[in-house]
Amino acid sequence: MASISVGMIGGGPPARVNDVGTVQPPGAGWTLEWWIGADDRWRLPTNEVAVRQHRVGDAPVVETAMRVPSGDAIQRVYVAAGEGAPMVIEVENASPAPFVLALVVRGAGQVALDGATARIDRQFALTTPRAPSRWAKTIAAPVQLPVTTGHAETGPFPGARDRGARLEVALLHPVAHRTTLRAVMTRGKHPPVVDPRSVADADDVARGWSRQLDRALRVELPSDALMARVRAARAEVLLAGQGRTPGAAVFAALEDWGFDAETSVVWRRLSVRERQAVRSRAAPETWAAAEGLADDGDFLVAVRRLLVHDTPKGPVELLTELPDAWRGEPIAVHDAPIADGTVSYAVRWHGPRAALLWETTASDVVLRAPALDPEWSTTEARGEALFEVADRRP
Repeated sequence: MASISVGMIGGGPPARVNDVGTVQPPGAGWTLEWWIGADDRWRLPTNEVAVRQHRVGDAPVVETAMRVPSGDAIQRVYVAAGEGAPMVIEVENASPAPFVLALVVRGAGQVALDGATARIDRQFALTTPRAPSRWAKTIAAPVQLPVTTGHAETGPFPGARDRGARLEVALLHPVAHRTTLRAVMTRGKHPPVVDPRSVADADDVARGWSRQLDRALRVELPSDALMARVRAARAEVLLAGQGRTPGAAVFAALEDWGFDAETSVVWRRLSVRERQAVRSRAAPETWAAAEGLADDGDFLVAVRRLLVHDTPKGPVELLTELPDAWRGEPIAVHDAPIADGTVSYAVRWHGPRAALLWETTASDVVLRAPALDPEWSTTEARGEALFEVADRRP
């Protein structure tokens, strides 16, 4: 089951959101689901066909939409800046009729409710604008049955505990049509209570992530889908670098793409074997092989190798391969880190001819462009060259 990381730089290990919007908080043995009770029936995303998901602005802001009568229920999950690394789980009623939202904790050992704040396993606090209107709880049994058959209870929630961490608790909230209910989850030894109205909205967080992603190596590639994957993969490795065991591929991707501050932090968390793997790393030598890589770190290393490949004491190769789909399309690379500096270049087409414009801050470096002309090289710090590129397409 696919999942997306949500978090903030400096906010600790990320949470995970699966392909139907179920949230796995970092360090938790339980999950948080969202169910919708409409006029006709209850809808659980895991059982529904009409569930769609995407990132907002290619950032770690996850939007999951589920069909309800005459519209959608839209869940958004993201982490905002603030004490306790506040994670927002909001659900918008984009339909003309009211519905009931159930926030469902599954697999917890303890849940207590203090007004509008549910405390889960003592290390997490889930705060909504108001206390739930109804609730249901079970131990070692699905809470779906009392919720979907109308047997959820009203009145004070008595709390629940189970040493086997088999507790399921559903907290029900009415959501009027064309409105949004926002919950905020914090974590820590004494997790703070955060007013849901005080945190940034999803669009603001997505814009903040755009600034984060643009502070290192930036690229312009011919395919919108490829650009989206590159940006999403960069966000994933940045968040993976916040974990306790990020791994060699995460370090290599952060280093290759110029995230220097994060690279130094990750290096300190690598084992001796992982450091050796970084030093001896190799990427696929063909774009077809790179496209098939599922790991975000490996994928970014492979894309970087295609666009800029440098080795100690060797030349710097710009565009090592020209995929057929890229022919005639503009390509640009900005501030790729290399030894002693950076290199930037752009490829612009004039019919069958490719114009290469380059600039580097490094001294005494030899630049090559093997995909455009295997024989060409230069030591000029900046310049422009025009190549007649043979068309290999049938």
